[in-house]
Amino acid sequence: MFDQWQQPLDIPALIRKDITLQGEARISEMLSIKDGLVARASGRLDGIVLNDPLVRFEFRFGRNEVGHRLIEGSVDTVVDLTCQRCLEPVAVEIHTKVMLGVLNNEQDVGKLPESTEPLVLGENPVWLADLIEDEILLALPVVPRHAHLCVPFHREYDDAEVVENPFAALRGLVKPSTH
Repeated sequence: MFDQWQQPLDIPALIRKDITLQGEARISEMLSIKDGLVARASGRLDGIVLNDPLVRFEFRFGRNEVGHRLIEGSVDTVVDLTCQRCLEPVAVEIHTKVMLGVLNNEQDVGKLPESTEPLVLGENPVWLADLIEDEILLALPVVPRHAHLCVPFHREYDDAEVVENPFAALRGLVKPSTH
């Protein structure tokens, strides 16, 4: 298992040393660190993702040409979600690029380039699993569905018994208005 799961990231030190963290892990490995003394991963993917996919990640910690502290990288995986049309599993490929600007306070957000998302370092530690989990959550489709036209779940039962409208008997009692 990747050894960075066991401790919070020292982001300023990683940036100073221009470190790249890369590897692969199963989502269960990232979420299993919650069982330690300190809850480290939020587990927001638990219950959303139907399988235990392999996640490939790469994060480079450094500075850009202007001197902004950045985390650049990518997260790649394939997750099985529930198709919202047919309610069957659907494989969704996640390929996301990461560009985070590391800040000490929220007042500096305006100094970042437009294409950079802010990561404000606060009192709470930052865990590698949380960075990966956030990127996967941001890349998930709002309404997962198959690329092909699958049969909607509610139309699957063509032979279902037809229920007569309880108000059908009233139809003959009401006279149409002539206004």
